[in-house]
Order: sequence, then C-alpha cells, then structure tokens
Amino acid sequence: MKTNKLIDWLNNQKKINKIRIKKKKINSLKDWIFKQNIIFHKSNNFFSIKPFLFQQKNKKIFQPLVVQKERGILGIVKKKSGGKDYYLLQSKIEPGNINGIQISPTVQATKSNYLRKHGGKKTPFLNYFLKKQKKFKIISKIKLSEQGSRFLKKKNWNILLEAYKLNIPFKKNYCWLTKENIQYLINKRNMLNMDAISVLSSAIQKNLGENKLNSNYNIKNMLKQFDKKMKFSRNIISFNDLKDWKIKKNSVSDIKKKFFSIFFIDVVANLREVKKWEQPIISDHSSSLNGFIVSKISNTVHYLLKIIIEPGFDKSKYTSTIFEKNFSLNSRKNIKFLSFFNKKNCSMDIINSDEGGRFLKNQTRNMICEIKDHNKINLYDNFVWASHNQVVELINQNKMTIEARNLFASCNVDKIK
Repeated sequence: MKTNKLIDWLNNQKKINKIRIKKKKINSLKDWIFKQNIIFHKSNNFFSIKPFLFQQKNKKIFQPLVVQKERGILGIVKKKSGGKDYYLLQSKIEPGNINGIQISPTVQATKSNYLRKHGGKKTPFLNYFLKKQKKFKIISKIKLSEQGSRFLKKKNWNILLEAYKLNIPFKKNYCWLTKENIQYLINKRNMLNMDAISVLSSAIQKNLGENKLNSNYNIKNMLKQFDKKMKFSRNIISFNDLKDWKIKKNSVSDIKKKFFSIFFIDVVANLREVKKWEQPIISDHSSSLNGFIVSKISNTVHYLLKIIIEPGFDKSKYTSTIFEKNFSLNSRKNIKFLSFFNKKNCSMDIINSDEGGRFLKNQTRNMICEIKDHNKINLYDNFVWASHNQVVELINQNKMTIEARNLFASCNVDKIK
C-alpha cells in the first residue's frame, strides 16, 4: 500500500472508531471485586491483580502484579503477491491507547475473550490460529513472555502464518501492509502496537555468516550463573501491607512513584466485540527509556545485552543495554552507558506505547546507538555482546524481554520472514 493511501486509511479508522473512558471509584465497581489480597472479575475470568512481597537477600520490593494464567493468541497472517510480502493487520481501539486506534495483529485475544466469556461477538480470523489448516504454513509459533515488571509469568502464543491461495474475507478495519508500511508505522509515534511488533520479533531471519565475539555456550551460561546469584522469594500479601503504596478512592498507587498506579475505568466503544465494560488498568508515572548500544565487531553487528531478573519472572532474561521504567534524567544521571545515547550516535529514536488493553497511555522512547569501537566500553558481569543471530536464538528460546525483542524487531523489519 502506498504511504498516502495508508495515511488516508488510518485517518478514516480514527473517524469511525469511537471510545469513551471514565474513571471509577473502587466502591462503585459492579463487575470487579476488591479484596485484601486480590482484585478480580466476578466471573473469575479474564485476569486478576495481586499484591506481592519480593525478597532478595536484604532487598525487599513491594508491588502488585497482573495475574493471568491463560495463554492468549497474538497472530498475524501473511501472504505473497507480486513477489512481495503482505501482512494482515487491524486497526484496534483500546482504552489505554494514546492515539485511540493502534495497528494490531490479525488476532489479538486473551483466552477469556476468544472463548467469549464477555458475552460479545466472535474474534475474526481466530480459527486460522486455533487449528492446523492445509492452506497455511506456520512461519513461527512461539510462547513468549510479557512484561515481567507488570505480569506474573504471563506468556502469549506469538504466531505468524503464511496463507496459500486462500480467499480471506475483506473487513473494513483490516488492511494488508508491506514491510515498508510496517517500518513507516514503527516510526510514527504510538501507531504500531507492541503485540504486533512482538509477533514480528519471533520471525526475524538470521544472517548468512557471522563472526561471533562470544560463544553461544557463554551467553547461555551467563544466565545460569546470574540465576544462582540472584535467587529471590515471592509471596502474596495484603494490599494494606504494601509498603509505600496507598489505596485511594479510585486508585492504588505507590507513593514514591517508582512503579505505577492502578486505576478503575468504565469503557464504551462502538466497534469492539463488547460495547461496554469496566476494568482495572495500569498507568506508569512517566515514560520509559529502552535502548541498544550496537557495534560492528569483526564485520558482524553485535548488540550489547544486559541480564535482569524482574518480579514476574522465575528466571533471568536478557534485555536491552538500557531499560528503565519511569525514566527521569534528573534522578538517573548515573545509569551505565546513558552518555552514549545522544543525537550524534543514534540511528533510531522513536516512541512506541504499551498495549492499551492493560496499560493506560504508557509509552517508551526506543533508541539504537551505534559506536565504532566496542573496546571503549568496560562491561559489568551482567552485560555481554551478542550477534544478530544469537539475539534471534535468544528470542526463539524466550530468553529476551518483550522490550528488548521489540526494539530488535523495530530495527530489523527488512529481515522479517
């Protein structure tokens, strides 16, 4: 699709998709129940929010997490036409979207939603992803984790299917987009949603030849050694026992603004499976910073990865060189490698937002910084240089955070399968 036609289509989708959001008081909730150690839907479906205490040696962290044991489906249908790849994406309106609509996967649905526990309409194209079909080739199908700072052990199926000679019915809020269209949307502020990018990250092609600075064994072993050092416990507590958190009339929020607030909202939307509903939603206090330092080492592009453990993970994962929630330049002056991220070094500087179904207007500045001499950087024990192909392998093994794999996909759109 030509860019001007894509812009016209986007503008039209913004006109026809309408949503209204209103914050609610906790004591006025009809469908959600707030108890001392859990917030949950009266049907016991969808998701819940529980307060936790995390202990690691002498360090204690108090925060809630979204608990959603079911596996959702994030799926994209692909086809070839005239020697070009086309991807079927939809305009989707979510209560937490900054732009109202964002461009989302062909199917983006939790299990509760696609089983229609909400009593609404069917999810279009769902059967393509639930059952193996002769007219589709599975390009990638991987269970990948969500944000470990917000979800407890949450994973979704990320699936890319290629259709063969299939007459896919036209729907006005769906569109076939090229890789060039996708790159355009990534560069547009808060237009391509993180779930769509996540699916694409699971289908990045490897390079034909590479000179790796570190062995595959060393990169995997670093995670194991980190896990041995950083063992922690995680226990459910009461909301009243969340240190430095306060329960207000319409929110639960941390006083020091290190984490997030939980709001309760009433939603009315005209083109969703359900027209009206209420839900809790998470809102960060400020924007996040997510960045890779990249360097060509022995004629092979390498990414500087960092090992982290997040409250919602059982094991450590690799993430971007820098990833900071609620980033503040004034209070974070000593972040390792922050000085490299300036206009002179950056080949990518874009803003994308979190998925709007669970998160209220949370956005992240995503940056790629290129340096010529990697030897200028003195690494801590939890940092390592990994080649393009090694990052692809880490994604396939679910050893990369969603923030890191989405940033990797954003700068490798040309390599999507």
